[in-house]
Amino acid sequence: MTDSRTHRGLHLRGRTRPTAFTLIELLVVIAVIAVLMAILLPVIRRVREQGRATVCQANLHQWGVLFATLAQTNDGRLRDRDAWDHCRTQQFAYYLDHFDFEVFCPSAKRKVSPTGAGSAYLAWYCPNHPYRAGSYGVNGYTPAYDGGEMTWSQQQSVKQRWASVYGKGISQAPVMLDCALWAGYPQQTDAPPQTPDEAATSPSTNDGGVRSFCIPRHGPFVNCLFMDWSVRKVGLKELWTLKWHPEFNTRGPWTRAGNVATDRWPQWMRPLKEY
Repeated sequence: MTDSRTHRGLHLRGRTRPTAFTLIELLVVIAVIAVLMAILLPVIRRVREQGRATVCQANLHQWGVLFATLAQTNDGRLRDRDAWDHCRTQQFAYYLDHFDFEVFCPSAKRKVSPTGAGSAYLAWYCPNHPYRAGSYGVNGYTPAYDGGEMTWSQQQSVKQRWASVYGKGISQAPVMLDCALWAGYPQQTDAPPQTPDEAATSPSTNDGGVRSFCIPRHGPFVNCLFMDWSVRKVGLKELWTLKWHPEFNTRGPWTRAGNVATDRWPQWMRPLKEY
C-alpha cells in the first residue's frame, strides 16, 4: 500500500511551476509601449495646443464684444473722446484698467524680461508702465479720436488710420492679434523676421511692424480679431495680405499677388503656405 506522503510528493513533482517573462518577451513589451507612446504623445500635444488656440480665440471674442460696445458709443471709434493719447502702450493700459479681460494667450503667459518685446511663447512687458504685460497687441491704425500736439510721424499715422469701424473692407482689417508687442504699425514693405524668435532675441530690430505679429505661437498661424468682430486664425504669410489701414497694399511685395519669390522668405518661413 502506497503511503499518502508518497502520493503528495508525486503530485507536487507533476505540477507545472509558473515561469517568469523571458528577456526577449520583456523587450517586446517595452518596444510596444515605446511605439504607442511615440504615436500618442504628438496627438496629445496637438490636442493640447488646439485647446489653447480655442481659449485664445475665446479671449479675442471677449475683446470683440468690448470694442463693439466702445464703437457704438463713440462714433465708430475705439476710445472715449476724453481719453485720447498718442501712446499705444497707454491705450492698451487704458483697456486693461477699465475692463477685466484676459490679456494673455494660454500659450504665452510668462512675462519676458524688461527689454519689452515678447516672442511666440513669452508675453511682452512694458517697463515704463509697471505691471503692464500681455500677449496680444492692437493694430496701431484702429480708429480713435485725435487731439493735442502731434509729431510728424503721429500725423502720418493719423492720415493712414481707419476713420471708423463701419468703413469698407473692415472684414479684413485687424484690431487685435497674438503679438510680441503691445501694438504694431504694419506697412506692406515690412520685411519678415529672420528667425521665429527675432522679437525676443533682437528687440531693437522689432520696429512694431508686421514682424511684431509674425510669431509661430499656434504653429503656422496666429489668432486675429477683425474689425467686423469676427475671430479667425491667420497664416503667418497671410499677415501681409490683411488691410491694416485704408492705404495698405494687400498685393504688396511680400504677397503671392506681388510675385514674391519663395527664396526671399527666411528659411524658417519657406515651407509655410503662400497667400
